[in-house]
Amino acid sequence: MFRSVRLSVLLASFISAAILSTLCSNSLAGSFKTRLPLPNRDSLPVYVFLPDQGVKHPVPGVVVGVGVGGQKILQYHDYCQCLANRNFVVVLMDPANYPEVLIPGPFSWDKGIGYMIGSVNQGVVAARLFCDIDWYMESIKAGVDYLCCSPIVDPYRIAISGFSQPANAALTYACRDPRIKAVVWNYGGEPWVMPYDPLKLPPVQIFHGDRDEVYSVKYARELALNLQSHMRCYEVNIYPGQKHMFNIYYDIRRETRYNKPVLLEAFERLVSFLCRTLARPCR
Repeated sequence: MFRSVRLSVLLASFISAAILSTLCSNSLAGSFKTRLPLPNRDSLPVYVFLPDQGVKHPVPGVVVGVGVGGQKILQYHDYCQCLANRNFVVVLMDPANYPEVLIPGPFSWDKGIGYMIGSVNQGVVAARLFCDIDWYMESIKAGVDYLCCSPIVDPYRIAISGFSQPANAALTYACRDPRIKAVVWNYGGEPWVMPYDPLKLPPVQIFHGDRDEVYSVKYARELALNLQSHMRCYEVNIYPGQKHMFNIYYDIRRETRYNKPVLLEAFERLVSFLCRTLARPCR
């Protein structure tokens, strides 16, 4: 039974990857939404972002994991498309697979009742993670499988970029899956740090603001010290005066990403890290 479910998951991923290849061969770019099958017969909604110049040969892939409902936040879409335009295929997901109907919209998540609903959602997922994390790992694996099945993605050059809670999960998952060649850890920390073995980690890039109001910057420093003491490859970027989501957030009602120099600078550091660790020239 388990084997048949696995085969169906792989078959569905292969079909999706074939469709993706057809789109790219026709020189289409941009993003689209799809659903990835999960072993429990559920499915995970994700957004796939393609380079605006098309794909002529296999390129690296990046799974971007965001907090509960984060796949609706337009700033993450901007981040993913900008990353894709540097010649990556990017999958944006909320590994919690939280019901989309319960998630605030892209213009209401950061204030008022939308912020309150989002906080409740985070608490629900945190309670579930306290009991078990394997279901969360399966969501990330679905995204990795999807990229590895795509003929336009190099399966030997896959990275994970996790934000907030998914940053913690990215470390845990990377220890379990040797296909992951790089991890980008964006402001994770207690109380829901997941277990990881630093000796099994690929290169890790750390981003954190020292005024983070959600996860203290001390967790970034502790991670860096842990990686250093185990002689692992890592980079740490701690930004003075910056809060949670500093390398993603701008007010889409009044700004663009180009109004935030710190956001642009952090993004270039990200691209440089991925180019070096995934062994491809930067654009």
